Amino acid sequence: MEKYLKIFQITFAQYFVYRLSFILWRARNFFNLIFLYFLWTSVFHNQKIVFNYTIDKLITYIILINIMTAIVLGTRTTDVTEDILSGNIANDLLKPMSFFKVIISRESADKIINFLFSLVEVLVLLTVFHPKVFLQPDFAAYPLFILTLIIGIAISFFISLSLSFISFWSAETWAPRFIYMTLVSLVAGTFFPLDVLPKPVYNFLLLTPFPYLVYFPSKIFISGVSSSLIWPIIISLIWCILLYRIMLIVWKNGIRNYSAYGR
Repeated sequence: MEKYLKIFQITFAQYFVYRLSFILWRARNFFNLIFLYFLWTSVFHNQKIVFNYTIDKLITYIILINIMTAIVLGTRTTDVTEDILSGNIANDLLKPMSFFKVIISRESADKIINFLFSLVEVLVLLTVFHPKVFLQPDFAAYPLFILTLIIGIAISFFISLSLSFISFWSAETWAPRFIYMTLVSLVAGTFFPLDVLPKPVYNFLLLTPFPYLVYFPSKIFISGVSSSLIWPIIISLIWCILLYRIMLIVWKNGIRNYSAYGR
């Protein structure tokens, strides 16, 4: 356990070595948050309700999305691609450590530091603009919110790691990851709540894994607990298990066919 904690600490410290790169990355996310804030406040100009949302619920939604995107979509699995292509993964596999536990240690450090900085960004927004925010009065919604957030993290991790394992067969991993991130930006609810879409489109999207990354937990926080959540939760769990199995299959087949020259 101590060796994985050390990997966590090293990964955490790396962000402060390349400070400018990390600050610019977080600045981009902060400007995106500000853009969404002004966009939706302008939509609510002279209107109290838009798409069945009040302004305080919509502002709360984009704040939650900013925080959850940092946690769910922030990842270090791209390092796996570089390790496979460079042959460094051979050294990692020879070490007396679990490959997946090492990856999880790096992921944990990445998610924690992104979460902390996203909180700072939200605090700046709240301090400067003083927007109205919504707090869910139904306390039963909070544990369900956390559960679905964990499911979203798992789904994102399994997909992203599977995309990195494509490097076992091809060096061209940028295109699949680009397509994935494009789909996430369009249909994961990162810019707007998905339930503003036409009902048939919304129902179809709920059959895909993307809404369960960030939209679904936010929706639970905003709308509370209801019987309509049962099937989406079941679907998200099915996707979580299925993507986990796919990730393992891709990993085992990749390792079986992988070869690298060592020194």
